[in-house]
Amino acid sequence: MVKISELAAQKVKEVQKTQNKEKCYLRLYLAGFGCGGPSFGMALEDAKTELDVLDEEHGVSVITASSLSEYLEDAFIDFVENEEGSGFEIRLAKDFGGQGCGSSCGGCGGSC
Repeated sequence: MVKISELAAQKVKEVQKTQNKEKCYLRLYLAGFGCGGPSFGMALEDAKTELDVLDEEHGVSVITASSLSEYLEDAFIDFVENEEGSGFEIRLAKDFGGQGCGSSCGGCGGSC
């Protein structure tokens, strides 16, 4: 299940309202896969498919492809504000990075 903080949910609702998409779902999608593991993006989407998993919290409906469940189990969406700026952050419960030596992401820095 994907969870969302109350602040992040409020910010999603603000974006939905600004874009006139109050009834849209918040979709998490796989944006890439690198040395640190999967990276996810977010978008507003009008409809969900039969293959989507739906999680609802704080009035926001989050959808993800069921094929991504392994990566997004217990994921947490938050909204972060600091001196560098502000934005959404998706925190994964599992660590998928650190594949060790021999990966295609570069050398080990002599630590192997």
